[in-house]
Amino acid sequence: MVTRREAIAGLGASFGALGVLSMLPGAGAAQDPPYQLGEWTGDSFAPMHAIRDGLSRTPLPSPERRVEIAVIGGGLAGLAVAVMLQDRDLIVLERESEPGGVAKSKRWRNVDYALGSAYVVDIKEPFGEFYEKLGLTPRPVSAPVDRVLTGVEAEGDPRDGIWRSAYDDLKALLRRLGARPDFPKLPISEAPEPALALDRLSLLDFLRGEHIDAELFGLLDAYCLSAFGAPANEISAYAGVNFLSEINAPIYAFPGGNATIARAMAARISRDGEGRIVTGAAVYAIEPAEGGYARVGWFDALHPDAPRCLEARWVVVAAPYFFAGRILRGVDPAETAKMTSLRQGSYLVANCCFEGPPPELRYDSWALGAQNFSDVVDATAAPPAADRVTDHSVLTVYAPFRDPRAGRALLLGGDRAVLAAPIVDELRRFLPEAFAKSRLVEVRLTRWGHHHLIAAPGMVETMRALPKRSGNVLLAHSDGQGMPAVESAILEALSAAEIVRKG
Repeated sequence: MVTRREAIAGLGASFGALGVLSMLPGAGAAQDPPYQLGEWTGDSFAPMHAIRDGLSRTPLPSPERRVEIAVIGGGLAGLAVAVMLQDRDLIVLERESEPGGVAKSKRWRNVDYALGSAYVVDIKEPFGEFYEKLGLTPRPVSAPVDRVLTGVEAEGDPRDGIWRSAYDDLKALLRRLGARPDFPKLPISEAPEPALALDRLSLLDFLRGEHIDAELFGLLDAYCLSAFGAPANEISAYAGVNFLSEINAPIYAFPGGNATIARAMAARISRDGEGRIVTGAAVYAIEPAEGGYARVGWFDALHPDAPRCLEARWVVVAAPYFFAGRILRGVDPAETAKMTSLRQGSYLVANCCFEGPPPELRYDSWALGAQNFSDVVDATAAPPAADRVTDHSVLTVYAPFRDPRAGRALLLGGDRAVLAAPIVDELRRFLPEAFAKSRLVEVRLTRWGHHHLIAAPGMVETMRALPKRSGNVLLAHSDGQGMPAVESAILEALSAAEIVRKG
């Protein structure tokens, strides 16, 4: 049995090797695991790596069609742009076989589970109005929303015990900041100087300056790794405070996570015409053309040797900036160099499917000192209580890699058994109740090689300074707000749609 002393002693290095797999490949891997391993979901590496490795320099062929608006990327931002401009002649080019970006879901029996993005926080305007237009009503997750797991047998949430005072101090600090006019808010274009001063600090340094007890820092590392792909000492205090403010407010989740939002947008776009969303379409170049148009070079992901081209009056690049910088031609090289230098986190998500009565869990459980995952979302807890299943369940386990480059190498290697085994073993330690009356029958892995932007100190000022327009080519991705969130994607889409409407 792990003692409290051993658990707390490990917090100084909590998540120091999150994805310890990167240091010990094969550690804990079962030769014949006692559960099935589903096929990979998530990123398809091949087409994007082909672009990275030189295809982006391929000349564009003659255009085969002309449209008013070409949206590059069918994630949340790209779909939102297309919804806002759905009365126009447009096309959405998405590299994967399904739109949604990281907001996708799957189903095991009749339980919908997220493959990535799981919930939203802000339903004030303009977000609530946008969801309403999609016919969606976000439902708050039942309180209490989360708990902290220590991995010590029969030990409760330390926030209800030895951490109570420290955690109350953190919540009080965030309430005070939230009431101030200089709170680090979205959109970042409206940030006053006092808020920008936070962007020059790491979240850890800021909280130390506010005398927040260091015993909470292990929990904050887990939160930042899950939300941003890096620990608290590598995250901008602007982004960190903005995100942490959710501990004083309800969160909202759909069954299957934010895929519900993506699917509602895709249905709205397709309702106005077949073929408006083209999947399996990898864009490798965007360049100026005659007559105020731009040309978009792309290929079917299954046939990279057969490039295609279209022309558009407006091109909205709703793809991560590190990728946009690789496909934009005729743009200031200094600006594209800044885009391609941005860091992206890498993630593994393991959806663990159980047969048997679901344990009584909070929506989100945070694992202190765990080396192979940060938190676990109970997919069974997202629907209303009356609609929840009683004889099976799915736990969505988030496993961000502290070293994104090493994580990407492991994900590219694709050894599912090696990647799943340490997560399952550690899940047994931190959530033994999940296995008490149920049997783990399948683990379904999702890989995100470049999951989302790491909001490092200075990121907000960096993104405020980067131009989002080059002639008739617009940048509209959540990266533009300096932090990964559904709200960031919607704000970027609103800005791009307004420019197009004004002409």
